[in-house]
Amino acid sequence: MSEIDKDQKIKDFFKSNVIINELEEVLGFRPDTLIGIDNVSAQALKEHRINNIQNLADLKVESPPEIRSIPEAIVLKWIKIAQVLEKAVTAQLKSQKKLLMIGLDNSGKTSILAVLEDKFSIIKDLMPARGVQREKLDFFGYPIISWDLGGQVQYREKMYFSKPELYFGEVDLILYVIDSQDVDRFSESANYFKQVLKVLDELKEYPPLAIVLHKSDQDIRRTLQWQKNIDSVKSKFNAVIDEFDKFKLDYYDTSIFQRPTIMQMFSAALMKVSETSEIVEHILEDFCTQIGGRAISIISMDGLIFGSYTKNTTDESLINNTALLLQTLSNFHHSIGLIRERTMILELPLNGIAMRGEKLFEYSDLQIPVYLWLLSEKPELLDEKLDFFREQLLPLINMFV
Repeated sequence: MSEIDKDQKIKDFFKSNVIINELEEVLGFRPDTLIGIDNVSAQALKEHRINNIQNLADLKVESPPEIRSIPEAIVLKWIKIAQVLEKAVTAQLKSQKKLLMIGLDNSGKTSILAVLEDKFSIIKDLMPARGVQREKLDFFGYPIISWDLGGQVQYREKMYFSKPELYFGEVDLILYVIDSQDVDRFSESANYFKQVLKVLDELKEYPPLAIVLHKSDQDIRRTLQWQKNIDSVKSKFNAVIDEFDKFKLDYYDTSIFQRPTIMQMFSAALMKVSETSEIVEHILEDFCTQIGGRAISIISMDGLIFGSYTKNTTDESLINNTALLLQTLSNFHHSIGLIRERTMILELPLNGIAMRGEKLFEYSDLQIPVYLWLLSEKPELLDEKLDFFREQLLPLINMFV
């Protein structure tokens, strides 16, 4: 069931004039927002300190309160409805992942979110995030609650660290963004990162950490200065992480001018909080070994990487970047009316390898194609195992999204 369907089922409990802006607010609504409870009945409930739907759900069906003018059977029905609603809201909130995007001001956090949401046109008009920018993202069917914590000093000191449980509690994933070109602020950024880890440690929260080396634009990456910058950042941040026992971090290079870099970073980070990603990775490793492949990836036409297996980072970069470029070309062909090919092959005979993409299936209501990509010296070995692999993987992908 899609998130839209789930939202609608929750709305069906309420009168037509009730507006639900945030799911977290629902259980705090007055009882008379529910269909079947009028204002007079709500006043009677209030006399028993039943002021909202949560209060109603907290009652026990075995011993409902005696409320004047309301038959016990009706009160029981309301309690059961409130409990069903509480269960639905709680389940949906748990299905959403809380993602914190942290970093100094001007590091590029808001621009990354704009790229993820395909809002390139607003990037040039973006102002620095003030305080907390909280929004819901639907990342290819994966519900995300994004908290963009503005990096200005006043917000860091007066808001985030004064109420750490509010901002850092129950977080599933942290993206810590660094402007890779702003050498003068590397030390300040590392100190802020240390503050964040200290707070998380005190709260006993140990989410996956992704260090996003942002503004790693293609022309900048070719310079010796950029490599020196990256070495400096890693030296400072590795020193911070060494002070704590339970945190692990990964580094990602991103640029708003190369959307695939952001998609790959976000895909890899989300796989760390997916319950099925480890199983997908195991299946990919086993499958790649069976057919003698060097690298294998599952990538949607929207750029979401469901999983990959490779023996080295060079092959991983080769297959993922090539796949994303060929899929971009396929999307262009499709946009001008051509039928989308089920198989795509790029042969590199001088190197003795080929990359082959096979359409596996489509996911979500938008019917987004998902392709298996193989880097191999003998890509034809894929043929006899493809159907079996597809049958194994499809249920897991459906769980993932």
